[in-house]
Amino acid sequence: MVASVVGLVGCASGTGKKPVGAEPVGLPQSWIWSAAPGVAIDSKDARTVRGWYESSALFQGASVSYPGFPQATSADLLGELLPPASGIQKGGTERLHIRSITVAGGELRASVCSDGWDESYFTPDGKFFSAQTTLTLTTLVMRQGGPSKASSPSAQQALVADATPNPVGRTPYSSWLKGPGENVFGNWIAYSREIDAHPPVDCVAWFKRNHPGLKYPTGYPNDARPNRPASAPPPTLPASPGW
Repeated sequence: MVASVVGLVGCASGTGKKPVGAEPVGLPQSWIWSAAPGVAIDSKDARTVRGWYESSALFQGASVSYPGFPQATSADLLGELLPPASGIQKGGTERLHIRSITVAGGELRASVCSDGWDESYFTPDGKFFSAQTTLTLTTLVMRQGGPSKASSPSAQQALVADATPNPVGRTPYSSWLKGPGENVFGNWIAYSREIDAHPPVDCVAWFKRNHPGLKYPTGYPNDARPNRPASAPPPTLPASPGW
Protein backbone atom coordinates (compact mmCIF):
# COMPACT_ATOMS: atom_id res chain seq x y z
CA MET A 1 0.00 0.00 0.00
CA VAL A 2 1.30 3.44 -0.87
CA ALA A 3 1.53 5.42 2.34
CA SER A 4 -0.74 8.34 3.00
CA VAL A 5 2.03 10.86 3.45
CA VAL A 6 1.43 13.72 5.83
CA GLY A 7 2.95 16.62 3.91
CA LEU A 8 3.99 19.47 6.18
CA VAL A 9 6.45 20.64 3.55
CA GLY A 10 5.32 23.88 1.99
CA CYS A 11 2.51 24.52 4.47
CA ALA A 12 2.32 28.14 5.46
CA SER A 13 2.27 28.21 9.24
CA GLY A 14 -1.27 27.93 10.50
CA THR A 15 -2.90 27.87 7.06
CA GLY A 16 -2.50 24.24 5.98
CA LYS A 17 -2.20 25.40 2.34
CA LYS A 18 0.47 23.99 0.03
CA PRO A 19 1.99 26.05 -2.75
CA VAL A 20 1.57 24.62 -6.24
CA GLY A 21 4.35 22.17 -7.10
CA ALA A 22 5.41 21.69 -3.48
CA GLU A 23 5.07 17.90 -3.36
CA PRO A 24 7.98 16.81 -1.14
CA VAL A 25 10.84 14.86 -2.67
CA GLY A 26 13.32 12.59 -0.96
CA LEU A 27 16.02 9.99 -1.36
CA PRO A 28 14.62 6.44 -1.39
CA GLN A 29 14.65 4.70 1.97
CA SER A 30 13.65 1.27 3.21
CA TRP A 31 13.55 -0.53 6.53
CA ILE A 32 14.22 -4.17 7.36
CA TRP A 33 12.82 -5.21 10.73
CA SER A 34 13.45 -8.20 12.95
CA ALA A 35 12.57 -8.95 16.56
CA ALA A 36 13.77 -10.95 19.52
CA PRO A 37 11.94 -14.15 20.46
CA GLY A 38 8.68 -13.29 22.18
CA VAL A 39 8.17 -10.03 20.24
CA ALA A 40 5.61 -10.40 17.45
CA ILE A 41 6.84 -8.15 14.63
CA ASP A 42 3.29 -7.48 13.37
CA SER A 43 1.61 -7.01 16.74
CA LYS A 44 -0.23 -3.76 17.44
CA ASP A 45 2.53 -2.46 19.73
CA ALA A 46 5.29 -3.45 17.28
CA ARG A 47 3.45 -1.71 14.43
CA THR A 48 3.31 1.43 16.59
CA VAL A 49 7.06 1.25 17.21
CA ARG A 50 7.89 0.49 13.59
CA GLY A 51 5.65 3.27 12.33
CA TRP A 52 7.19 5.80 14.69
CA TYR A 53 10.79 4.93 13.78
CA GLU A 54 10.12 5.03 10.05
CA SER A 55 8.12 8.26 10.34
CA SER A 56 10.85 9.94 12.38
CA ALA A 57 13.35 9.19 9.61
CA LEU A 58 10.98 10.52 6.96
CA PHE A 59 10.19 13.62 8.99
CA GLN A 60 13.87 14.45 9.39
CA GLY A 61 14.23 14.33 5.61
CA ALA A 62 11.40 16.56 4.44
CA SER A 63 8.79 16.92 7.23
CA VAL A 64 6.65 14.07 5.89
CA SER A 65 5.43 11.04 7.82
CA TYR A 66 2.84 8.32 8.14
CA PRO A 67 -0.71 9.37 9.15
CA GLY A 68 -0.93 10.62 12.74
CA PHE A 69 2.80 10.87 13.44
CA PRO A 70 2.95 14.60 14.33
CA GLN A 71 0.08 14.11 16.79
CA ALA A 72 1.78 10.99 18.21
CA THR A 73 4.94 12.96 19.04
CA SER A 74 5.42 15.56 21.75
CA ALA A 75 6.04 19.10 20.49
CA ASP A 76 9.55 19.14 21.96
CA LEU A 77 10.56 15.86 20.33
CA LEU A 78 8.97 16.82 17.02
CA GLY A 79 11.03 20.03 17.07
CA GLU A 80 14.21 17.96 17.38
CA LEU A 81 13.28 16.09 14.20
CA LEU A 82 12.89 19.07 11.87
CA PRO A 83 14.90 18.85 8.62
CA PRO A 84 18.34 20.51 8.74
CA ALA A 85 18.76 23.92 7.17
CA SER A 86 21.51 22.47 4.96
CA GLY A 87 19.01 20.35 3.01
CA ILE A 88 21.11 17.23 3.64
CA GLN A 89 19.06 14.04 3.43
CA LYS A 90 19.59 10.41 4.32
CA GLY A 91 18.87 7.49 2.00
CA GLY A 92 19.44 3.76 1.77
CA THR A 93 18.34 0.84 3.93
CA GLU A 94 18.22 0.77 7.71
CA ARG A 95 18.00 -2.52 9.58
CA LEU A 96 16.29 -2.48 12.96
CA HIS A 97 15.90 -5.15 15.62
CA ILE A 98 13.32 -4.86 18.39
CA ARG A 99 14.94 -6.24 21.54
CA SER A 100 11.91 -5.66 23.73
CA ILE A 101 8.64 -3.79 24.07
CA THR A 102 7.38 -3.21 27.60
CA VAL A 103 3.95 -1.76 28.31
CA ALA A 104 3.13 -0.88 31.92
CA GLY A 105 1.53 1.98 33.82
CA GLY A 106 0.41 3.82 30.71
CA GLU A 107 3.93 3.78 29.23
CA LEU A 108 5.38 1.93 26.23
CA ARG A 109 9.13 1.47 26.22
CA ALA A 110 10.91 -0.07 23.22
CA SER A 111 14.56 -1.06 22.98
CA VAL A 112 15.76 -1.19 19.38
CA CYS A 113 19.11 -1.94 17.72
CA SER A 114 19.75 0.18 14.61
CA ASP A 115 22.15 -0.91 11.87
CA GLY A 116 23.10 2.01 9.59
CA TRP A 117 25.76 0.26 7.50
CA ASP A 118 23.75 0.75 4.30
CA GLU A 119 22.64 4.34 4.94
CA SER A 120 24.32 7.52 3.78
CA TYR A 121 23.71 11.27 3.80
CA PHE A 122 23.83 13.41 0.66
CA THR A 123 23.85 17.12 -0.11
CA PRO A 124 21.08 18.59 -2.30
CA ASP A 125 23.38 18.43 -5.33
CA GLY A 126 23.74 14.66 -4.87
CA LYS A 127 27.23 14.56 -3.38
CA PHE A 128 28.07 12.06 -0.65
CA PHE A 129 28.21 13.84 2.72
CA SER A 130 28.70 11.11 5.32
CA ALA A 131 27.68 7.61 6.30
CA GLN A 132 25.17 6.85 8.99
CA THR A 133 26.50 5.63 12.35
CA THR A 134 27.22 1.93 12.01
CA LEU A 135 25.33 0.63 15.06
CA THR A 136 23.35 2.22 17.87
CA LEU A 137 20.85 1.28 20.55
CA THR A 138 17.73 3.43 20.77
CA THR A 139 15.20 3.55 23.59
CA LEU A 140 11.81 4.98 22.64
CA VAL A 141 9.40 6.04 25.39
CA MET A 142 5.72 6.67 24.60
CA ARG A 143 2.86 7.46 26.94
CA GLN A 144 -0.89 7.22 26.63
CA GLY A 145 -2.90 10.36 26.04
CA GLY A 146 -4.87 12.31 23.48
CA PRO A 147 -3.24 13.71 20.35
CA SER A 148 -0.42 16.11 21.11
CA LYS A 149 -0.80 19.76 20.22
CA ALA A 150 2.18 19.64 17.90
CA SER A 151 2.13 22.60 15.56
CA SER A 152 3.28 22.65 11.97
CA PRO A 153 6.79 23.97 11.32
CA SER A 154 7.03 27.54 10.16
CA ALA A 155 6.97 28.17 6.44
CA GLN A 156 10.71 28.84 6.45
CA GLN A 157 11.52 25.58 8.24
CA ALA A 158 9.05 23.55 6.21
CA LEU A 159 10.44 24.68 2.89
CA VAL A 160 14.07 23.92 3.72
CA ALA A 161 14.07 20.51 2.07
CA ASP A 162 12.82 21.97 -1.20
CA ALA A 163 15.08 25.03 -1.18
CA THR A 164 17.43 23.64 -3.85
CA PRO A 165 15.93 23.44 -7.37
CA ASN A 166 15.83 19.88 -8.69
CA PRO A 167 17.78 18.20 -5.87
CA VAL A 168 19.79 15.32 -7.33
CA GLY A 169 18.47 11.79 -6.81
CA ARG A 170 15.32 12.87 -4.99
CA THR A 171 11.90 11.90 -6.28
CA PRO A 172 8.36 12.42 -4.92
CA TYR A 173 7.71 10.27 -1.86
CA SER A 174 4.50 9.07 -3.46
CA SER A 175 6.56 7.36 -6.19
CA TRP A 176 8.47 5.01 -3.87
CA LEU A 177 7.22 5.14 -0.28
CA LYS A 178 5.00 2.26 0.82
CA GLY A 179 3.60 2.31 4.32
CA PRO A 180 0.42 2.11 6.38
CA GLY A 181 -2.60 3.94 5.02
CA GLU A 182 -4.03 4.30 8.52
CA ASN A 183 -2.90 5.70 11.86
CA VAL A 184 -0.90 2.97 13.62
CA PHE A 185 -0.11 5.01 16.74
CA GLY A 186 -3.36 4.51 18.61
CA ASN A 187 -3.38 6.58 21.78
CA TRP A 188 0.41 6.69 22.20
CA ILE A 189 2.57 9.82 22.19
CA ALA A 190 6.38 9.66 21.97
CA TYR A 191 8.17 11.78 24.55
CA SER A 192 11.78 10.69 24.37
CA ARG A 193 14.21 8.88 22.09
CA GLU A 194 17.57 8.10 23.65
CA ILE A 195 20.39 6.99 21.33
CA ASP A 196 23.37 5.06 22.71
CA ALA A 197 26.46 4.74 20.50
CA HIS A 198 27.75 1.87 22.66
CA PRO A 199 25.40 -0.98 21.77
CA PRO A 200 25.12 -4.11 23.93
CA VAL A 201 26.56 -7.47 22.90
CA ASP A 202 23.27 -8.80 21.50
CA CYS A 203 23.06 -5.84 19.09
CA VAL A 204 26.66 -6.48 18.01
CA ALA A 205 25.90 -10.17 17.40
CA TRP A 206 22.83 -9.20 15.35
CA PHE A 207 24.91 -6.73 13.30
CA LYS A 208 27.44 -9.44 12.49
CA ARG A 209 24.65 -11.76 11.35
CA ASN A 210 23.45 -8.99 9.03
CA HIS A 211 26.91 -8.62 7.49
CA PRO A 212 28.84 -11.89 7.41
CA GLY A 213 32.53 -11.14 7.10
CA LEU A 214 32.34 -7.77 8.89
CA LYS A 215 33.67 -7.35 12.38
CA TYR A 216 32.52 -4.75 14.90
CA PRO A 217 33.85 -2.13 15.12
CA THR A 218 34.25 -2.47 11.38
CA GLY A 219 37.56 -0.60 11.17
CA TYR A 220 36.29 1.59 8.32
CA PRO A 221 35.99 5.37 8.72
CA ASN A 222 32.43 6.52 8.02
CA ASP A 223 33.51 8.22 4.81
CA ALA A 224 35.51 5.25 3.49
CA ARG A 225 33.20 2.24 3.71
CA PRO A 226 33.55 -0.24 0.84
CA ASN A 227 29.81 0.11 0.12
CA ARG A 228 29.89 3.91 -0.02
CA PRO A 229 27.64 5.19 -2.85
CA ALA A 230 29.41 7.52 -5.26
CA SER A 231 26.40 9.81 -5.50
CA ALA A 232 22.68 10.02 -4.85
CA PRO A 233 20.41 8.14 -4.96
CA PRO A 234 21.81 5.26 -2.88
CA PRO A 235 20.61 1.70 -3.50
CA THR A 236 17.90 0.27 -1.26
CA LEU A 237 16.89 -3.27 -0.33
CA PRO A 238 13.27 -4.49 -0.21
CA ALA A 239 11.48 -3.53 2.98
CA SER A 240 10.55 -6.28 5.46
CA PRO A 241 7.98 -7.14 6.71
CA GLY A 242 6.45 -4.09 5.03
CA TRP A 243 2.94 -2.81 5.51
